[in-house]
Amino acid sequence: MKIDLAPELQPTKNGEPPKLDIFYYTDPDCSWCWATEPLIKKIKEEYIGQIRLTYRMGGLLEKWDNFFDSLNQIGRPEQVAPHWVEVAKRSGMPIDEKIWYEDPPTSTYPGCIAYKAALFQDELRAEIYLRRLREAVLTERRNISREGVLFELAEEVGLDMDKFREAFLTGPAQEAFMEDLREARGRGINGFPSLVMRNSLGQEITLVGYRPYKDYEIAMKRLATTALHKMPLLSIVDFVRKYGHVATEEVARVYEIDRDTALTELAKLIETGEVKKEEKAGGEFWLIR
Repeated sequence: MKIDLAPELQPTKNGEPPKLDIFYYTDPDCSWCWATEPLIKKIKEEYIGQIRLTYRMGGLLEKWDNFFDSLNQIGRPEQVAPHWVEVAKRSGMPIDEKIWYEDPPTSTYPGCIAYKAALFQDELRAEIYLRRLREAVLTERRNISREGVLFELAEEVGLDMDKFREAFLTGPAQEAFMEDLREARGRGINGFPSLVMRNSLGQEITLVGYRPYKDYEIAMKRLATTALHKMPLLSIVDFVRKYGHVATEEVARVYEIDRDTALTELAKLIETGEVKKEEKAGGEFWLIR
């Protein structure tokens, strides 16, 4: 299935054409993409109805044979663990690196293909599934290169399993992923996260790697042919309700408060019985009680 890079701007879900399209080249296993989750949420919340975000799967690792990441000096699974520890320190996002010693993923391609299989059903449900894949591998030590794990997670988020298995196993999802992969390589995109921002005139800016939020804002404002307007944010409890399962760092980044203040505000919501805390390696998640 060929998916064009938006030859024209189609309406957003509210019926209005977006001011910008953002094509996000990512990978479910990528730790820097996980680190970027708070910034993606901030874009979505501050510019809701003005920007359309579309995910493209990047295919970080096909297999370990002959793989070597010269930037991070990674050539074997166990070498990923200290890298993940560093990402957690820099980003503040919860990460459990022990999977790389206990049950290391053999490839990131299955997770990418699984996302495309979910996308055949529903865009929003596929986005929820992508988030669940990230959480599973990065915070729960669940190996998403395993077919059984992918199916369990798909069932968790409410996908139609007959349709999911058919798309995943019989070819359509693999072809859709290969189209993403060809598109990314054709653009010279090999590192993730990579965001291609595109306006209604077809002008683009590509931002590669983990970046400060201001870099995204500068690029969006430079590209927008009509002014972008920051929208009022939801209350923190409604933000948690909307996304279902959020890390402390996501609250801190979206609301531009420090971690201690975020924890204080979330503790108030525990006292009122509105949210509950879930402890994970390296941090906490919050969900509606």
